[in-house]
Amino acid sequence: MTLSGDDLFDEDLATRRVAVEDVFARLKSSLGLQWPAPTAGGSATLGPTRVSGRRVPMVGYLNFIHPPQVQVIGEPETGYLDSVDTDQLRHVLDRVTSGATKLVVVADGRSLIAPVREAFDTAGIAIFETAASAHRAAYRLRHFLGEALARQITVHGVFLEVLSIGLLLTGDSGVGKSELALELINRGHRLVADDAPEFALLGPDDLNGGCPPVLQDFLEVRGLGILNIRAMFGEAAIKRRKQLGLIIRLVRPESGVAHVPDRLTGTRTVRTLLDVEIPEITLPVAVGHNLSVLVEAACRDHLLRMQGQFSDEQFAERQRLAMGNGDPETP
Repeated sequence: MTLSGDDLFDEDLATRRVAVEDVFARLKSSLGLQWPAPTAGGSATLGPTRVSGRRVPMVGYLNFIHPPQVQVIGEPETGYLDSVDTDQLRHVLDRVTSGATKLVVVADGRSLIAPVREAFDTAGIAIFETAASAHRAAYRLRHFLGEALARQITVHGVFLEVLSIGLLLTGDSGVGKSELALELINRGHRLVADDAPEFALLGPDDLNGGCPPVLQDFLEVRGLGILNIRAMFGEAAIKRRKQLGLIIRLVRPESGVAHVPDRLTGTRTVRTLLDVEIPEITLPVAVGHNLSVLVEAACRDHLLRMQGQFSDEQFAERQRLAMGNGDPETP
């Protein structure tokens, strides 16, 4: 089952690309990057690329056999380039500059010899320099590009951290998602994003959610308007990002949505977002229902289920034993 049109704002499954100049802007501070010739190669983009039907890797160390899009050149690589003869150097540069490489990051505080730098400049390959280690540069590049190029989706709802679980509250407009979120925040839980949380697929089962910058810290509550949660409750009430673990869908009894609960298991389904299956629980919004307590109980039960403890199965087994011999084993 996939999220309905009411829940799903936008699913970006198109090919995503990142400009080299954006890589510099985002990593300049963390890596202490320098860009001696910022006019060279800045408009080139990085993203899913194939050459002769072969997928080109994103980041790698100096490789002239299968050149990656970003080449990290540290002390060992510059030592090699400095020591090879003219013919071998020409061969290496021909392979690198004729491949898919768009960016070279010179790390370990090293510098490129003139023939190498001139070849990259002529080919329109941007050259960044950093005193950081090649290992750190490669790690930061892979991490940034992995996030920037991940498949992303924006969902209508309120995303919170409740009892260490990334919880998404969904439901029709006006059903009470924000009011419930405010009550949960008041009980010590944390807000990630209101209205339009953005989720990125960072791993096979890692659907990581955050808040659009323009909505950061704010929660809209009917009758109260826009509330600054950080200002009201402090830094501890805000969580920047969280992995999605559970969806709770709120429905009105008169909405017509089929949600007759099973007496043992409740109303549990599985929803699929970007090919990741997320458990979903449907809770009716009715007079006398303490939704914040029910949500906390759902999260506690979810944690138990992650540990292999299923209350419905334990209860069913106890009843089976009772019907079998009249003397159920009790804790």
